[in-house]
Order: sequence, then C-alpha cells, then structure tokens
Amino acid sequence: MSRKGAIFKISSYSLHDGPGIRTTVFMKGCPARCLWCCSPESQSFEREIAVNTSTCVACGRCAAVCPKGALSCAFGGTAVDRSKCDLCGNCVVACPKDAIEIVGTELTPQELFDLVRKDEPFWRRSGGGVTLSGGEVLAQPDFAIAFLDLCRSRGIHTAIETCLFADTRTTAEVAKRADFVQFDIKAISPELHRRLTSLDNARILDNAIQLLQSDLELLVRYPLVPGCNDDEAELDALGGFCSHNRRDVSVELLPYHSMGAGRYAALGRTYALPDTKPPTAAEMERAADILRRHPLNVIYR
Repeated sequence: MSRKGAIFKISSYSLHDGPGIRTTVFMKGCPARCLWCCSPESQSFEREIAVNTSTCVACGRCAAVCPKGALSCAFGGTAVDRSKCDLCGNCVVACPKDAIEIVGTELTPQELFDLVRKDEPFWRRSGGGVTLSGGEVLAQPDFAIAFLDLCRSRGIHTAIETCLFADTRTTAEVAKRADFVQFDIKAISPELHRRLTSLDNARILDNAIQLLQSDLELLVRYPLVPGCNDDEAELDALGGFCSHNRRDVSVELLPYHSMGAGRYAALGRTYALPDTKPPTAAEMERAADILRRHPLNVIYR
C-alpha cells in the first residue's frame, strides 16, 4: 500500500507557484518555525481544530454536541481545550457559520492525483502543472517521490517549493523528480537564521549549493521581512552566495505580509510579529538594488 501524505489544502488556479496555471498541494508539517509564517496550520504534522474568530457568533451549538466537553462559548467567541478535543468533527457539522474546521487529511499518492487531475485542462492550455508546497515537501519524501513519479508518468509538469531542510540525498532524490524547483533562503547568517526560524541553516545552504550547481530549472526566493532580514550585509551576502554558485540565477524578493495572522488565533496561538509592517516600495527597490550588485536576475512585485 502506498504511504499516505499529510495534506492541509489544495489550491486550484495558482499563478505564483511555478510556470503557467498550477494546482498547488500544501503538505502539512514543517521543521521550521519562521516568525512570519503565514500558514501556521502547515507547521504540525497532526490534524488540528481551528475556529475562525471573525465568523464565530458563539451560539453554543458546537459545545452542545462535543462529547469531550472541549468547547465553551462566551461573549467574544468559542474557546477550545485542545487537550480534550479528539477531532471527532461533530462541532464542524453543528456550526451554522462554518466557523470551525478540522485542518489536515491523509491521502495516498493515487488519491491525491485523482483529486488534482480535474484541473488538467488548465495545465495543458497554460503550460502549467502541479506544485507540491508546504509545510515542507522534504519532510515527507516517500510520499512526494511517489506522487511526483505518478505525475511524470502521465506527462504532467511538476514543481516543488521547499525550505531545503533535509539531508542532501533526500533533497536530490525529490528535486530530480521535479521539472521546476523553488526554494527559500531566509538568512545567510547562521545566528540570524536560528533566531528567525529555530533552525540551523548549514544543511539548507549545502542543499542550495547542490541545486544551484545542478542543471535543474529553479528559482531562489527570499522573504523580505522589515527589521528581521532586510539589512544590507545580509542581502549582499545572499547575492554573493547565489551568484557564486549559479551566475544569473533568478532571485525573487517576497514582500512580508501579515495576512495569515488571523490563523494563529484560530489555532489558539500567538502571532510573533504583530507590529511588523510590509516593506514599502522604496524598501523593496533598495533590497533589489543591493542584490543587483551581483550577476543575478532579481524579481519582485
């Protein structure tokens, strides 16, 4: 039996996850804890209950059907005792506002393929395909390899998005099955990277070198987070690192945003950067100018 993968979302008609129109599969589970993570539901490998505080009306119907007494309602919304919740889903059915969801499901590679292939007409017309994103693709390598092989056997263009936190063999085995690879570098400085993500970046940079020196089609992405990783020395080090290992490689600057902050409340967590603002147009141009000191194809929106 094929190993199942943990998935938390499938997005059709994606335009920024590789060439053409794509179907992006978001895998659940990630070793990093980036301070700005916009998808906190992607971090845990386990299924979770989420309550949308903006739509919950605290009607009490969810609490009435909860067999474990894990839910309580009061003025201001519904509270969840996650130590009691067994994710039975009764509350999801009872909620009249669709404010509660169980995040995460397990699928075999074939089951996932059967779900996404309905978008095939869009892929064919636009030169698109399927992208495995995260969470972290490399944290579920057996599933990723089986799914990518299945897509390739049907002539479907494949891409992966990864933070590269895995051993070099795993990275190579998954990456070589993709037609296009996008990977993030959050910081070059090891100390800064640990502070921003909780991870050491030695293996990430080793994998980045391996990919940059390969013949794979790829894109380097750098989330620009004001006050975190936007200083000149860090950006200059990024430019030097990338251009040294592949001249004229494409590096995309991704402006920080806080659109996922509400998901933290839904999962009973606290967002780490509540006061951080997105970079201005001038700040984006400044960062791009620093990277342009090096022979790179710098992209930003």
